[in-house]
Amino acid sequence: MKRSLHGASYLLIALFFAANLLLAGCGSSVESSKVSADSLTFENQQLQAQNSQMRKSVTQLEQEKKALNAKVADLSSRLGQSSQQWQDLQDLQARVNQLDSELTIQKQLNRDLSARSADAERGSLGSGLGPVTTQAEFMQGYDHGLNLFKTRKYSEALAIFSNLSGSKVVPNMTSNAVYWMGECYYAQQKYTDAANSFKSVLASGHSYKTGAAYLMLGMSYVHLGNKPEARATWEELISKDPKSQYAARAKEFIAQL
Repeated sequence: MKRSLHGASYLLIALFFAANLLLAGCGSSVESSKVSADSLTFENQQLQAQNSQMRKSVTQLEQEKKALNAKVADLSSRLGQSSQQWQDLQDLQARVNQLDSELTIQKQLNRDLSARSADAERGSLGSGLGPVTTQAEFMQGYDHGLNLFKTRKYSEALAIFSNLSGSKVVPNMTSNAVYWMGECYYAQQKYTDAANSFKSVLASGHSYKTGAAYLMLGMSYVHLGNKPEARATWEELISKDPKSQYAARAKEFIAQL
């Protein structure tokens, strides 16, 4: 009987220790689960913070890209304008070079004119129909013819310019003499002869009077009743030298047809 009681006591003690061990194990498991949940929450917060920062970075990059695209468009527009301005500048420079060449020739002629005597300036050359052998003589006769034209002595001026037109002394000025022949004919209402003179100027190639000859040839055609030919003449001038003052006048004449 006593052995049975002792055995029962040992059994109770063993059960008590086993229960304590079991409870301790369960507590450790609950604590471990709690720690794992807290760790996941913290990690999730970090990821959310990183995601928010990345969205801000993307927004900034998109804004920078938009600003750069705007600059590219602006620069492209300026480049196109600059190209046109450069072309205009090149055209103007070419025109300046041409005028500079003509000015050099004119200065040379002006230096020759400085040799004229006081008697020649007062018109002591008489009719100016004598043979022309020097540049100075040519320019003296030329000036005398212009003075006669300005005073409406067209027949006398025509005789002088006709004489000069056959001279080879100053080739670059010969076409000028022919041009003034046309002006004299035009002033005398001899429009066919005037037209032929202006045509000769244009046919000579390079001439200081090319633009003026185009204008006067067109006017001669108008007086001859040939407006289509006048228009064609002025349109040719505009196409060949669109930026000149003569082209501007030609446009005005065409508008009045």
